Amino acid sequence: MDSGSDSEEELGEGSEVQKNTMKKELSTMSFEDIQRLRDKIGTKTYNQALHGSNSKKDQNKVFKRANKNRPVEMSSKCPPPRIRQVVPVKKKIHRDPRFDDLSGEYDEKIFEKSYSFLDPMKAREKKYLEKQLRKEKDEDRRRNIQKLIRRMEQQERTKRQEDIKEKALKEWKAKEKELVKQGKKPYFLKKSDEKKLVLAQKFKELKKSGKVEKFLQKKRKKNAARDRKHLPTDS
Repeated sequence: MDSGSDSEEELGEGSEVQKNTMKKELSTMSFEDIQRLRDKIGTKTYNQALHGSNSKKDQNKVFKRANKNRPVEMSSKCPPPRIRQVVPVKKKIHRDPRFDDLSGEYDEKIFEKSYSFLDPMKAREKKYLEKQLRKEKDEDRRRNIQKLIRRMEQQERTKRQEDIKEKALKEWKAKEKELVKQGKKPYFLKKSDEKKLVLAQKFKELKKSGKVEKFLQKKRKKNAARDRKHLPTDS
C-alpha cells in the first residue's frame, strides 16, 4: 500500500515539475510564438498541458453543508448563473378584468346605464361623417366613410331590435306572473312564441311612429325579390 502511494506522489511531483518547466519556457517566448503554438496543438490541449486537467472525481464532487444554516459551498471554477433568485418572489399573475370572476358578474342593464353617455356622442359622430361624405371628392375616402356609416347604422338596428325584444318579453313576463298568482300553471316560452311576441311588439312600435306602411312596402319588395330568384329562367 505504501509503495502505491509513493508512486502516486512521485507521478504528481513529476507532472508538477513538467508544468513549471513549460511555464518557464513559455515566459521566454513572444506572444506571437505562444499564439502559433496554441493554434497548432489546440486550445484545449494547450490548457491541459499548462494547467493540468481536472479529474472526474473533482468534477463530480458534491458539496454538502456541515450546518443547515450555512450557505451552500460552490466550486470557484464553476461560474454561477447570471441570474440567481436570492429571495423568492411571488410570481405576478396578470388578469383581464373583463373575464375575471373577481370583477363581478356582467349585467347588461347596468352596463348600458353606465355608458349611456356614448349614445349622443355616436349620433353626433354619425352626423359629422354624413357631412364629410357630402363634401369629400376622393373616391377611396368616400368608400371608407360610407363603410363607417353603414357599420353605425347596423349597430343602431341591432340595438333597436334588442330593445324591442326586451320590452316584449318584459311585458309578457309581467302578465304571466299575474296569471300564475291567480292559479294559472306557469308557461315557458318556446322560440317560435318568442319570435311572435317580438314581431307583435315591433308592429306596435312602427304604428306609434307611423312607419307601418313603409315597413310593409320594404317587406313586400324583399319577398318579391326572393320569389324572382326561385322562378325558372328561359333556357
